[in-house]
Amino acid sequence: MGMNEFRLGIVSYGLYLPSGVERAEEIAARSGLSRERVVRELGVERKCLPAAEDLPVVMAVKAARQALEKAVDISPGEIDVVIWTGEEYKDYIAQTAGIRVQEEVGARNAWAFDLIGQGTTLLVGLRTAQALMAGDRAVRTVLLAGGTRNVDLVNPANPDTRWMLSASASGAALLLRRGYPRNRLLGMAFSVDPDMADEVYVPGGGTVRPFSPEILDTDAMFFQIAHPQEVETYLAERLAPQLVALIEGTMAQAGFSGENPDYLALRHLRPRERSTILEGLRLGEQATDDLADVGHHGPNDGIISLDRGLKREIIREGSKVVLAAAGIGFTCGAALIQWGPC
Repeated sequence: MGMNEFRLGIVSYGLYLPSGVERAEEIAARSGLSRERVVRELGVERKCLPAAEDLPVVMAVKAARQALEKAVDISPGEIDVVIWTGEEYKDYIAQTAGIRVQEEVGARNAWAFDLIGQGTTLLVGLRTAQALMAGDRAVRTVLLAGGTRNVDLVNPANPDTRWMLSASASGAALLLRRGYPRNRLLGMAFSVDPDMADEVYVPGGGTVRPFSPEILDTDAMFFQIAHPQEVETYLAERLAPQLVALIEGTMAQAGFSGENPDYLALRHLRPRERSTILEGLRLGEQATDDLADVGHHGPNDGIISLDRGLKREIIREGSKVVLAAAGIGFTCGAALIQWGPC
């Protein structure tokens, strides 16, 4: 198998954003912050507000169907693997969401499973699809699909989790094919900080604190921070340098050492961390999107930003696009896509 046949390419993508909107002044009223602080410190002017029917799997299915509609030469029956790349918080506890997506889109010949990588799950899905295609000639077409509405798990009144107030809701999907001659994956890199593994979590509903009447409608049902100051120090001092190093490493891995991406599809971050990353990479504001009008969508941020870069025509044929993500755990990842023919 030649190198070109091995490399996977993005055939199409799909994106679903709820029509509801929550504005900065509404976020401020629920959190006790001023509107100015919500915008200035959190980088949120508004975000998507999911309706009751906007469930993670439902939104992922809508995005996956859109991706398939765009890929006119690929039918659902040609999909070999469906991978859930959304959040761990899904429509049901212990649900295999990938199989639900598989059935809904008609990919009846596929194998399906779920991944968990928090904010980096989409990138982990790309890496997994790459490995599957390289290791098994029968795997040619892979669908990544995921939904998120972790907004349900954020208590706006908790000052320790205010940095999570940007949480929003969406569905996103990527349709990938081995040997596809466009939009090819050229490099990837990941890193984790194991010291931060159990700093952010929802305590209720697991085996340590199973569901019971006593924990319903309590803080146990929302994200909690074990050591708030340590988490704030990580976000303010370590996250940006970690992402810069990963992005530079990904570029170097693909033979572009010392070069900057043409477009950075960066996850939503607070303005100060985002600015630090752009300064570290010597990139201007026009080379990315702050997502201030949609909020943070976990692993889906990269596809939302990619879509915006294409619509604004910043991403052109031949552009080097880096998807950069980070999530609780704490885990970071980057992927380099050469957009257009390769």
